[in-house]
Amino acid sequence: MVAFEITILGANGGPSEYATQCFILKPARTEDSELIAVDGGGGMHQLRELLAQGQNDNEGYDELVLSFYEHDREPIEFFIDPRLTIQKGLSKSLLQSLKRHGAHFESANTTNKAFKLFQGITDYYITHPHFDHINGLVINSPSIYEQENTKKKTIWGLPHTIDALQKHVFNDLIWPDLTAERSEKLKLRSLNSKEIQKCTIFPWDVIPFKVHHGVGVKTGAPVYSTFYIFRDRKSKDCIIVCGDVEQDRGGCEENLLEEFWLYVAENIPLVHLKGILVECSCPLSSKPEQLYGHLSPIYLINELSNLNTLYNSSRGLSGLNVIVTHVKATAAKRDPRLTILEELRFLAQERNLGDLRISIALEGHTLFL
Repeated sequence: MVAFEITILGANGGPSEYATQCFILKPARTEDSELIAVDGGGGMHQLRELLAQGQNDNEGYDELVLSFYEHDREPIEFFIDPRLTIQKGLSKSLLQSLKRHGAHFESANTTNKAFKLFQGITDYYITHPHFDHINGLVINSPSIYEQENTKKKTIWGLPHTIDALQKHVFNDLIWPDLTAERSEKLKLRSLNSKEIQKCTIFPWDVIPFKVHHGVGVKTGAPVYSTFYIFRDRKSKDCIIVCGDVEQDRGGCEENLLEEFWLYVAENIPLVHLKGILVECSCPLSSKPEQLYGHLSPIYLINELSNLNTLYNSSRGLSGLNVIVTHVKATAAKRDPRLTILEELRFLAQERNLGDLRISIALEGHTLFL
């Protein structure tokens, strides 16, 4: 049974500045007028495009996806597992909620519709404060002070994220401090790693986990990111949405990924794990020193193998959807997303991980998990 709708506003890992990581989440097929987002690399521009392209009612339709490598466009089936339920644009339930809750929504122009949709994103869960995960949110933030906007926004994150946003972004130097005490509409709120937080608008638990994301170039100090578990309290169904991450370093006292997978295996029955959105930024040909705190296919498959061992299921991870995000564009002949997807599928089969369903996160599409 489908439990979650995830609209991909952005999923690229740079160096292109367009449509970097941002996912909109809501319960599946419910007409909610409020939404949450994980990361803020996309924003108003992507929302306008989604609204302008309209709605295609036919699942399984022929579609070409922008690639700009061997061909400027490639068939969508090259990028996704055929069993993944995916739809171009916004879901019917989200469009219906906009029409039902927004007076004169259907007669409004696309920009006004996008403003209305953006207003409905009340909570942002940020994985880490790198620009490609916050740029849309920051640039869009003044719009919350539009006269007709009566809603507030809360930016959630672990302390390493919230402290950096306050000190280095919303500081009246890089960007106006729209989170100041006198402000009533934009707030920063810290979460604690491994601690269950109740989602403010959905009957979900939100559980953040700190993970490694390389080291500082100048200081050599650890850089951290976040994995989020979203769990429906009634059905117990879960999804995992990951920020940038690297494998645990040998000899490091903090085995953060090991701790995370152990928590998942002990607390989420595999049948209730609806999907994992996880980065795999670089192909196998990348050397370890070229990853800069990211994963390549061998390292992602190592992590999924660890999870498989912990579940100890005779069917492996069969039926689990793994949605690959944050692929970096390179000066290659072939689309690196297709290269990485091919490598992941080969390695998963080689490791006997079962009928694992691996797809690429495609900007401008909604997934049903």
